[in-house]
Amino acid sequence: MADLDIRAARERASRAHRRGLPVPAFTYTREEDALWSRVFSTLDGMHEEFGCASYLSAARRVPLPTHRVPQLADVSRTLHALTGFQLAPATGSLPGRQFYGPLADGTLHATPNVRPTAEESFSPDPDVIHELVGHAVMLGDPEFADLYRLFGRAINHADSAEACTAIARVFWFTMEVGLVAEKGRPRATGAAILSSVGEMNSLADADLRSFRVGE
Repeated sequence: MADLDIRAARERASRAHRRGLPVPAFTYTREEDALWSRVFSTLDGMHEEFGCASYLSAARRVPLPTHRVPQLADVSRTLHALTGFQLAPATGSLPGRQFYGPLADGTLHATPNVRPTAEESFSPDPDVIHELVGHAVMLGDPEFADLYRLFGRAINHADSAEACTAIARVFWFTMEVGLVAEKGRPRATGAAILSSVGEMNSLADADLRSFRVGE
């Protein structure tokens, strides 16, 4: 099967998936497995230096394979046993309420697709590396899993587009590109940083600014 056919099959299976049904198995090419292996191996070493303590602890509870792209179904079962969260396949980025709302009930929509080789160090769009290395591992931590649920509840109670935008902004600056200070040094908590070699490399020289809700 050609690479484009494999990707198209993943997208069809993701669109066909319905809540409550088993997560389907996805096929990956040899090249995609190799890309996962390169990126994951590099990030794994960087996390020891730049990942926050909660992430490092969760990574031990949510082990990801080194030499192949993990199956969403396998990671979902692990998360469900740990924190009650589960993964649901998606074809890409979902609009606000469609992504955030299900978090309230412990469901994270995640794309099974792999970033292009040209975007190996940094992908501007969500991909399976971002979803699993970034979000899913963090969902293995009970406190972070509760935070994700709170974002979902907040969106579900929002009564305006402006409120939804404000909630999404807080999510972006915390759960996507957030950092915390541990032992006087910045440590990554955000999925977009934890899943990007380029972003992790930039932490040492980054212009860090405090984020305060309401500003």
